[in-house]
Amino acid sequence: MVSARVGQSPDQRAVLVFDLRRRVARMSALGERLPVVIRAVRGRDVPSLLRMRQEGVRLDLPEAQVRGYTPMKGVADSRWFALGRGRVRTYVACVDGPPAAFVQARERSPRQRHKWDILHLGAATAGAALTRRTDLWTSLLDYTTAAAGRRGVQRLYAKLPVQLAAAEAFRAAGYTRYGQETVYLFQGSADHLAPSVQEGLAVLPRPQAPDDTWAVHQLYTLTAPKPVQYAEAYTSHNWELPRHWAFLSRGTPREWGFIVERGHELALYCRVGRQGKRSRLEFMFEPAARELLPTLLDALLDRLAPGADERLYCTVREYQAEMEPVLTARGFVPVGHQDLLVRYTTVSVRAAAPASVARPAREGRLVGVPAQPQLRRQPDALAVVETASGGLANVS
Repeated sequence: MVSARVGQSPDQRAVLVFDLRRRVARMSALGERLPVVIRAVRGRDVPSLLRMRQEGVRLDLPEAQVRGYTPMKGVADSRWFALGRGRVRTYVACVDGPPAAFVQARERSPRQRHKWDILHLGAATAGAALTRRTDLWTSLLDYTTAAAGRRGVQRLYAKLPVQLAAAEAFRAAGYTRYGQETVYLFQGSADHLAPSVQEGLAVLPRPQAPDDTWAVHQLYTLTAPKPVQYAEAYTSHNWELPRHWAFLSRGTPREWGFIVERGHELALYCRVGRQGKRSRLEFMFEPAARELLPTLLDALLDRLAPGADERLYCTVREYQAEMEPVLTARGFVPVGHQDLLVRYTTVSVRAAAPASVARPAREGRLVGVPAQPQLRRQPDALAVVETASGGLANVS
């Protein structure tokens, strides 16, 4: 690879650039692999991103629809509206000059900066990017993993639509599947859905209170499979709700929680996020309390009162099959299945390493006292060690 050095004249740099382009053209004609440069996005990359934004893969559904996220909004928010929200990071892969592919990732929340969500993969539709799309995406995902590990991130997540070509890139980049979910969509008015609301007044949900956080977390640990719990690594803070909506950052949905109790124990829980005319529902429930699901869903639809032009999303995990007939009976339609993927990183941490050194014997020793080296504990020295946060994969 030819590179320009500091101190070279403009004419010398022009000759080097011309030589580099000639070599790249020769490699392309011979079918050889072109050199790839991966870096953070720059302002001059925006035209290339605009051309690639329609030929990408969205990996954070339905959260992206509720937030109104687009790749260009992610670039703008990371530069001018990053305060108070998870920052979106964009990395591009350049082949023979302009970007040919890109990836976007976001910090999950201010409380969970050690987790990143992969939001979008994009690629050009012509040239080397068309034939090497999987390789470019794999390189971008590997670069993102390394960049996240340097910042102390322990896990990266992606929601990949089933039977998508990008699955090969995620497998090559070390992502593993820990679950699957189905996304349901409700469009239209819910005025005709309230027959069971009046009949089930005794079990209507109540709003989540601050002291319900631990009970909600216990319901999660009782209902979610162990591999899911290990991959998601939730703590009770995950179920806390924002207390001051006025301080929410731009583009963050408002959130509520609703609880149904049975015998002074939490039996059903639903978390609702809403922004504008789009909302999402996430349920947790004990299998023995599934007969209360119709009443809970009807009560929530009555409270949300979606209009004809509103969209209501609901995600159902593969271990929540009891939700499917309840949703379809009320007009929800499945719009896609997606695999839940996780990638564990290797994080560099600083740890104290004790050091002991031998002190030489004094030259003028006392008679009758043996001369032996004395061990003296020196102040702790700092050493850098590598610890695998998940123990499953390392970053090369």
